[in-house]
Amino acid sequence: MVCPQCGTQNDNRGETCSRCKRPLHPAAMKGKIPCYVHANREATTSCALCGNRLCTTCAVAVNGIDYCEGCAPATALRQSYDEDYEKLPVLDTTQVPIATFDSRFFAAIIDMGVLFVGIVVAVLLLWLLTGGSLDFLRSAQSQPVAYYLLRFVILLSVPVYLFLPVALHGQTPGHRVCGVICLQPDGHIVTIHQALIRALMQILSALPFFLGLAWMIWDKDKLTWHDHVSGTRLYEWQANT
Repeated sequence: MVCPQCGTQNDNRGETCSRCKRPLHPAAMKGKIPCYVHANREATTSCALCGNRLCTTCAVAVNGIDYCEGCAPATALRQSYDEDYEKLPVLDTTQVPIATFDSRFFAAIIDMGVLFVGIVVAVLLLWLLTGGSLDFLRSAQSQPVAYYLLRFVILLSVPVYLFLPVALHGQTPGHRVCGVICLQPDGHIVTIHQALIRALMQILSALPFFLGLAWMIWDKDKLTWHDHVSGTRLYEWQANT
């Protein structure tokens, strides 16, 4: 079943999307049996072989018997090929304001705190593995493996932390706590490509004394550098799912 919000293919028995963690079935489908492909369409028939429930678009009729596309005879053709899902926005961006500087600031503080704790844990583990020495924090001479491993972990963890939660469901832990969400301007889940560009640009935005982050203070649309480059927006939104 395709998620109607982010387009991810899911197990037909699931209730929430494996990627964005939002309900697979729109509110309009409450009390109805959905098509096994289209989460937003009511099933009107079922496959004669596998039993999957089908909407009129998915059903392939052969001699008056309905099949799903996978079970239909090789010579049978599906009558129509419209969109396999109707992509629904997570929220109406015309009714929700852009995230304020305060919300973004505190979200960033929380995220930096989470990253700091993770780095401290990595340091402690390396400290134990090196016999209780912290020389690897200063120099690579005595403990080169620990020295370079720590720096590799830091360089990898920061972009992954900024990228993965946003790519999956639009919120880092800081965003979630502060009630903001990262979406496309039309309210849809960001693409993997957008999330990656945003994560990398966030690092560049922070390098010149956080100038790219502070840009929203005087930007007419209250956007940062990484908002502009990635084509994403951060909205004020309290999740209820």
